[in-house]
Amino acid sequence: MRLQIFSVLIFLFFAGFAQDADSELKVPETIVNGASDLEEENLKYEFKNYDFSTLMVPRQDFLGFIGDDYLRIQIFFTSVVKDSSDADLYRITGASLVKNNKCEFSGTIRVKQVIAYKNMHFGLENKYENRGLKKQGILIGAYELKENPSQYHSGVFKGKMYLNWYVDQHDILHYDNIERHSDNYKNNQYVGTWSGYNSESRRVCNWGESRIPFSGDLDIGAGEFSPNSNYYNQGWEELKIE
Repeated sequence: MRLQIFSVLIFLFFAGFAQDADSELKVPETIVNGASDLEEENLKYEFKNYDFSTLMVPRQDFLGFIGDDYLRIQIFFTSVVKDSSDADLYRITGASLVKNNKCEFSGTIRVKQVIAYKNMHFGLENKYENRGLKKQGILIGAYELKENPSQYHSGVFKGKMYLNWYVDQHDILHYDNIERHSDNYKNNQYVGTWSGYNSESRRVCNWGESRIPFSGDLDIGAGEFSPNSNYYNQGWEELKIE
């Protein structure tokens, strides 16, 4: 019953997004720290000349799961490039790995919103308070990553992604890891589904840096991600914390 409720909530989450992806999107606190402190204005056009591609490349390995049983999935980006003619579009190549099954994929991330925080976050002991930060916020994008259909058990990843950024005093865009020492730090959060080419099946599939969105009782860590021993047989045993 718990897993059925979880799947329904995820479905409703995406149904609202699919209805009007360019309208105001409510950002859950479970995905973005300080979501309640975000401005309402969409700064997408103000930021169209910035290149977020290097920020979309993860600074550490993605953590991810697929399916209601939290089977571990590893996602790797091999290239992220901003489209030369479409300022909102980023082209992605990479690979997924579930157990011993590897599939290459290619696809896109389309920027839907760029939103600034009302108040700056300066990290542990306000380390960044005097470094001239101009703006700080999140990028919300819609992604679609298509695995090679000729490979075994392949399909399409589709959903929403959330990326934290800041702009410094020199107007340079940065990956925001200022809060990396906090217990609930996370970035590059992907919330979506995987749908196989050869069946009607669609499975929840989420991944991210440091934490995984909507990971239920899989993550029992306080200071850092720590998998629940109940899911060691789903590929998580090698990440257990002694």
